[in-house]
Amino acid sequence: MEEIKPWERQNDETVKQFEAFCVYRDMGKGRSLQKVAAKLSKSETLIKRWSAKNNWINRIAAWENEQDRLIRIELTRDIGAMRKRHADLANAMLVKASKALLKIPDSEIKASDISKMVETATKLERISKGDVGEVVEERHGESVGDPVQFYMPDNGRDRTEGE
Repeated sequence: MEEIKPWERQNDETVKQFEAFCVYRDMGKGRSLQKVAAKLSKSETLIKRWSAKNNWINRIAAWENEQDRLIRIELTRDIGAMRKRHADLANAMLVKASKALLKIPDSEIKASDISKMVETATKLERISKGDVGEVVEERHGESVGDPVQFYMPDNGRDRTEGE
């Protein structure tokens, strides 16, 4: 036999008591026993008795925990689907970029282009492996200096003949 969840009708709970619990549960954060009593046209004393007898407070906590768990599952699924879409798109773009890059003769690639390609490729690789940012050294909660930068002089390779 399957375990009865706290937010489900309990074995010793009448249909009317469970109905009142559902009204209380569905009110959300602004819920109150007074509001349940008014909505169901019952005395507040009766609703308080049902709440105490059927442990509404703990059942609501379990209900809210379950709702939070379900939301996290859905978000995880959404994030997984988004990551797959992004990976598929990135792969298609990389295939096109690779084809285009192979068509460019080495002699036409400038040093500044190489530098930018290295920067872009390393960022892409880091991101694809789960590293989401630049490495910045911190000591005692404060960043230390600028991130490492590379200087690649072009040594005049950007000039065309006759300049």
